[in-house]
Amino acid sequence: MNILSSRGFVLASTLWILAAITLSASFFALWVHRAIEGVWQSERELQGEIDMMGSRSVLLYLLATQRITRAGLVVPEQVDRGKIKLDDNYEQFGEQAFPVGVEIPLDDRGFNGVGKSRFSIQDEGGLITINLFDTQYLSSLLGLLGVPLQERGPMIDKLLDFMDDDDLARLNGAEEKEYAKLGMPAPPNRGLLTSWEIARVLGWDKYPGIFKDCAITRLTTIRSGGMPNFNTAPALVLKSIPGIDEDTAKLIIKAREKMPFSSFEDVSLAIRKTLPIEGMGVKLMAAKWLRISLWYEGSRHTLETHLTLTPKTGHSAPWLIDYELFIPLSLENHEISSRIFSFAGFAAPLSAQ
Repeated sequence: MNILSSRGFVLASTLWILAAITLSASFFALWVHRAIEGVWQSERELQGEIDMMGSRSVLLYLLATQRITRAGLVVPEQVDRGKIKLDDNYEQFGEQAFPVGVEIPLDDRGFNGVGKSRFSIQDEGGLITINLFDTQYLSSLLGLLGVPLQERGPMIDKLLDFMDDDDLARLNGAEEKEYAKLGMPAPPNRGLLTSWEIARVLGWDKYPGIFKDCAITRLTTIRSGGMPNFNTAPALVLKSIPGIDEDTAKLIIKAREKMPFSSFEDVSLAIRKTLPIEGMGVKLMAAKWLRISLWYEGSRHTLETHLTLTPKTGHSAPWLIDYELFIPLSLENHEISSRIFSFAGFAAPLSAQ
């Protein structure tokens, strides 16, 4: 019996040891698998970052060397091949900026860039400014983002108090004392440095919908001013203009994709009505302020580069980068166009290896 008991004990111990070895091997295999996946993911992210920087360099080169028409940034290779003949007297920001048919639009449409990277360019003249803004446009935009009518006035008052250079609070505004009660940093009493700074304004966080998918920050700018550019304004910005509803905005976008507007009369013909706005104030050429957005397949963020074109100034560069920042990626803001540009700069990149 003692011999049988000993054998049973040895057998049980052996089974437990084998089970432990099996579990250890399984955990080790899982750890190795995860480690390999981590390495692959890191490699993909590295290649994605390399592709993004490649696209950024190509776009900065194009902005430094190529023309901008009402349709966007000209891609040179098809022009150089003789498919398009350009006017020798063309001026980048002059009245001769007619479309040539090979432009990258400046309306935030997404395109394939270097490798697996994607990019879009937004003319900030097509956005609503939040420095020296028109109250009507900003109020309409807040309404489109879900802010009730009775709340828009107080929000705008607080924004104005946040930026003005005095400590006198408006009727529905807020100055340092109101911020201090809530333990918030005091207003800087200056214009906003980026659109993201609007999140620091008292009460604006009450409506998180305006920040969903970075909506308020991608539809506004700290630059430019006046009426948004009809050739580059996003749909929600167009709808903030008096007389433009969703259907009218769709007509404008559809028409300008075929042929950018060259006059206010072109807009009226496209929508089959005259808008209740001053035609002399309508902008149709891109401003000198642009936003380049870059991301890649599998990315969790978008790199925003905000720059100013300086082709006729004393600066040593044809553009100046104002600021760059990473924001959460929202593919809803980046519909990719199927259009392919014939340009060697968007050729396959070198491998990250």
